[in-house]
Amino acid sequence: MAKENYNILVVCTGNICRSPMAEGMLNKNLPERLAGKVMISSAGTHALHGNMAQPHAIAVMQGFDIDIRGHRARQLSGSVVRSSDLILVMERFHLRLVKVRSMLSPAKVRMLTAYEANGEPYDVPDPMGEPITAYEASAAIIHDCVKGVYAYLDTIIKAN
Repeated sequence: MAKENYNILVVCTGNICRSPMAEGMLNKNLPERLAGKVMISSAGTHALHGNMAQPHAIAVMQGFDIDIRGHRARQLSGSVVRSSDLILVMERFHLRLVKVRSMLSPAKVRMLTAYEANGEPYDVPDPMGEPITAYEASAAIIHDCVKGVYAYLDTIIKAN
C-alpha cells in the first residue's frame, strides 16, 4: 500500500519561534497541487511540551496573515523523526542532533536555508529574547526558503 502523505518536520530549539513560523508559512502557502499530499509539522530539540509560540512570533506571523496562536511546542522524539520524510532544521547544531536521532530513519535531514535561492546553507538566527525586529529578520529568511521547498517537493511528489 502506498504511503498517503509526504511528512515534513521543521525543527528548531524550543519549537516556539522559528519552527512554528516556518510551519505556518509552509502550510499557509502550500500550492494546491500539493494539498492533501504534504503534511507539515514542527518540533524542538529542547522544547518544553505544550509551550505556546512566543508573542513576537505570533505578531510577525499575523503580518503574513498566518495565525499560530494555537501552536503548542512538542519535543523532538525518535517516533516523530521516524514518521518524517523530510526534516528541515534551522541550525547546523540541529542538523547534527537530528542526524544522530535519525540513523535508523529514511528521512532526509537538511538545513532549511539550503532551499533559498543562493543555495549556500546557513543558520537562521534564533530570535528568542530579542526585539521583534529579530523575529522579522528570521521570518524573512524563512519566507525566502519556502518556494525552494515547494520546488523540491514538485520533483519528488507526482501530481494526480
